[in-house]
Amino acid sequence: MSMEGTSRGHAARPHTADVIIEAWAPTAPECYEEAVSALVEVFADTAGVGEGGDLSFDVGPGDPEELLVLLLEELLTNVEARALVPVSARVDVVGDRLVGAFAAVPADHVELIGPVPKGVSYNDLLFEQHDRGWCCRATVDV
Repeated sequence: MSMEGTSRGHAARPHTADVIIEAWAPTAPECYEEAVSALVEVFADTAGVGEGGDLSFDVGPGDPEELLVLLLEELLTNVEARALVPVSARVDVVGDRLVGAFAAVPADHVELIGPVPKGVSYNDLLFEQHDRGWCCRATVDV
């Protein structure tokens, strides 16, 4: 996972029939926010779309890795069920839960650049603290 040169960021890389997303940031909530951005960039171009409306979430309970899966699955559920795509997220860690909101826009306001992932795997999950902040990794099924 590349944390060099930036204090906050994310990336996605192909992995057989899946995509591995990675994110890093100075704080745990910011790391979750970057993971949301990484997942959205797998299937949608949200550049220049604007902020979008708040779409609240409350996921958990769980350990940090499980919370990552629950957050990303909440995102995918909103895309599939409500046709709303997050352009960003605001995340707070409250005990063993994540609460916050996606800034979401209608799916027809973004350019879809790939298929919407089907789900998030519990295999090879990572969410941990390092000396320079937090990093996470998840495999998403496309």
